[in-house]
Amino acid sequence: MEFLSDDLQEYIGAHTTKAPEYLNELERETWVKVVMPRMLSGHVQGQILKQFSMMKRPKYLLEVGTFTGYASHFLVEGLQEDGEFHAVEINEELEPIIKKYWAKHPKFDQMHLHIGAASKVLESLKKPWDFIFLDADKAGLLTYYELLLPLMPSNSIMLIDNILWSGKVAEPLAKNDKDTRAILALNQHVAKDPRVEQVILSARDGIMMVRKV
Repeated sequence: MEFLSDDLQEYIGAHTTKAPEYLNELERETWVKVVMPRMLSGHVQGQILKQFSMMKRPKYLLEVGTFTGYASHFLVEGLQEDGEFHAVEINEELEPIIKKYWAKHPKFDQMHLHIGAASKVLESLKKPWDFIFLDADKAGLLTYYELLLPLMPSNSIMLIDNILWSGKVAEPLAKNDKDTRAILALNQHVAKDPRVEQVILSARDGIMMVRKV
């Protein structure tokens, strides 16, 4: 399900600040070498993440599910000078491409990659996260949410990606696959959670913005 026509998508892309050329190289390499390249965020979503990061100015920033690391470059733009960025990725084969392009970013020394299952990595990676981008396996979303929320100070922000799942969340329940059911469960859980306030943004495949109260 497309939320906007191709023409409007092109218009939005044409009027959004472009990515640096080295990220265009990363995008091309991802499409050539990596399975499921559509998982790459793209420069429109990248700019959304950058704007949130610049406004929030996080000291402890976490990305769960970094893929080839494209979104990381936008997320770290607002990172404080003494801040830490941590990214978790389960696919060890992606580590070389992630680090190859991370090394081009001025804040590379503040960027830390953790390879492994998020459920295990997050158990040992505990910081007072003030900004989180959650873009991992859908079956684990609720688990990651519950692991991370208690660590977040008041007014911290969590952005959760793919929350509309190509419109499948609005389809009859009988048609739901396991990933759609997992996203529905998370959406319902967050909507009833008194610890947060939230809004779903219809950008790309849906981003839920969650604020810890």
